[in-house]
Amino acid sequence: YQVQFNIHIDNYSGYMAGTQNFSGNLPSTYRYFAQYCDGPKASFFNVAQAALPVMRSAADLNLREIGAMCNIMYCFSALELSDVYGPFPWTDYKNDVQEPPVTYEPMDQIYDSLFVNLKDAGKILKEFTSTSEEHQDTINQILAQYDKICGDVKTWEQFSNSIRLRMAMRMSNVNPDRAKTEAQSAIDDGLIEKSIEYNTMVNNGTNHPLAFISILWNDTRINASLENIMKRLKVPFMDKIFEKNSDAIRDENGETTWQAQQDIVGVRTGIQLTPRDDNNQYTKFSGVTSAFANFPLAIFKLSERYFLQAEAALRWNIGGSVNTNYLRGVAAMFDDYDIAQTEPDFQTYWNQESADTSIDYVDPHNSRNNTKGLVTVGVKINNSDDNKVKLEKIITQKWLALFPLSTEGWAEQRRTGYPRFFPAFVNESNGAVNTEEGVRRVIYSSQAYDANAKGVEGGIKLLDQENSSKFGISGDKGGTHLWWDNADKGNF
Repeated sequence: YQVQFNIHIDNYSGYMAGTQNFSGNLPSTYRYFAQYCDGPKASFFNVAQAALPVMRSAADLNLREIGAMCNIMYCFSALELSDVYGPFPWTDYKNDVQEPPVTYEPMDQIYDSLFVNLKDAGKILKEFTSTSEEHQDTINQILAQYDKICGDVKTWEQFSNSIRLRMAMRMSNVNPDRAKTEAQSAIDDGLIEKSIEYNTMVNNGTNHPLAFISILWNDTRINASLENIMKRLKVPFMDKIFEKNSDAIRDENGETTWQAQQDIVGVRTGIQLTPRDDNNQYTKFSGVTSAFANFPLAIFKLSERYFLQAEAALRWNIGGSVNTNYLRGVAAMFDDYDIAQTEPDFQTYWNQESADTSIDYVDPHNSRNNTKGLVTVGVKINNSDDNKVKLEKIITQKWLALFPLSTEGWAEQRRTGYPRFFPAFVNESNGAVNTEEGVRRVIYSSQAYDANAKGVEGGIKLLDQENSSKFGISGDKGGTHLWWDNADKGNF
């Protein structure tokens, strides 16, 4: 989890930030240590090694539904992989090609194949109820024993459709006509009615991995962007996720500026990091609570389904009304923290016309990191709001609801520009990342170059063909835009 998400993507998403320099490998969160960039791909291979053999043998074993479910998880992981790196060897990986060279493919073609695979899997699951009673009993018994996330065939089908809606909205700026068609199709086929999640305490006796990294290792803390947005919007469940500072915080002169347990405080992206020792003040900043350790590991949240529909309604007037879906999304987010829609906390939050712009970010250790807050929009959508304001409200609430799903939160922020993040305090990317734009992708790892340099070169050429020439940064760099990250078109 640390090398798949936390050490880079959690930071780029605005959710979390590192506290230490990892023996000099990460002197700043804008510097790269290429060996750490292999985490997302390594996790994808873990999924592939489990899923591919089942996908290949399922039909012969008369277990087509189980094969379809593994196909869905494979596609879910492959989508995540592509949205992190860009082009990758989709066909060769799916054919389990072990030895190089493997051929990188462009993202639009990967998306095309993902749509086909997810629709095929959904069709198999939709036909499940028309199979024999004996077959249905067999499948249901397997799910009762092994299924840790969905629980039944219908939910797997809805999960597949919901991934398709996620993909459709992702491509809404680069191919809006296709995006609308795919979004309508996914909505028509039926979306999730509950969150897809893995309860770590029930299933393997461990706590949430983010809590492990935060509480036991002191390696991660709330990001300053998340802290300021939550405070400006007066998020009532903030203290259910994050602790106040664990100890007194000293400034650079050794003077105490904050007492222990004074407030929730985040770490700004791009600051200089030091070793994790007694002199490191950022380990005292706000980590996650012990209660968060018992939260399930989210995979696809119900709130995301409604926010996706709200945006589809805003763009194309499909999938229901903007306001109804938006309300359901915010309500589902609050439900994750056991706050009902009828409670005063929800009503007060929901009726905010604007953010509290008097609240800015303060770093009690180094005042040079202090900065003005950026989010000004409130929660309530008004009929008088133009589409850009409505979208900013939808995506800001969606981003809050997605926590800690950093791959998705980061992708949505890159796609839309919302919510508004603090720029890096010090950009140590040596020109590889635009300070105002932030990191747009994870670079290919040193392991990828070692194993398949020619293939990686092909992937880099595809990156440059897809988008990078428009934005001034090209090649295998963190500032290179992906295919769907087409900011020059705007959101409307």
